Amino acid sequence: MAQPPRRSLLFVEIFNYRIFHLFMPRALRLKSDYINILLDMAAERTRERGSRVYEEKFGVSLRDIRLLRMIGSAPGITMGQLVQQSAIEKTLASKLVGALVKRDLVQREISTEDARQVCLFLSEAGVDLVRRAEPLGIELEAGFLHCLTPAEIDALRATLVKLIEAEAASRESFERYLQKLRERGTTTP
Repeated sequence: MAQPPRRSLLFVEIFNYRIFHLFMPRALRLKSDYINILLDMAAERTRERGSRVYEEKFGVSLRDIRLLRMIGSAPGITMGQLVQQSAIEKTLASKLVGALVKRDLVQREISTEDARQVCLFLSEAGVDLVRRAEPLGIELEAGFLHCLTPAEIDALRATLVKLIEAEAASRESFERYLQKLRERGTTTP
């Protein structure tokens, strides 16, 4: 069978290229540096690295260490308080605490004030682990903040605390806003 002339193949390639680009969607010009996205990216990347180190050195994840530190800082903290302060979803936090109890790092006790509440305490092994992990936490934080000056670190810390407090203070008004959206019947595509 005879080959089509090269010129007609070239015409087909040019035609296909033009048609493709004619109907190809253009890139949208959108804001790509939303603060919450940047915070999430920074948190996720540092959390992943930290977790790998804690798992290698102590056999626990960064989330486990976070919960242990919070329990150690507030002996007798309830699960509800721990969920609120840790910003870890309730079901996941409960599962993580359950695993820490099984490993004898955390102890649960029924509250003397309200029998429906369970209070959390570090066991001796939990206290020991948190104390051994603390220098590593300081080292890891210094490692990822090395690109900032001490003044920038202080400003970043103060700004993050301010944002966390502002979110907590605006939670009720946000819920009202969300409820209004639901009442309007706002739908997603």
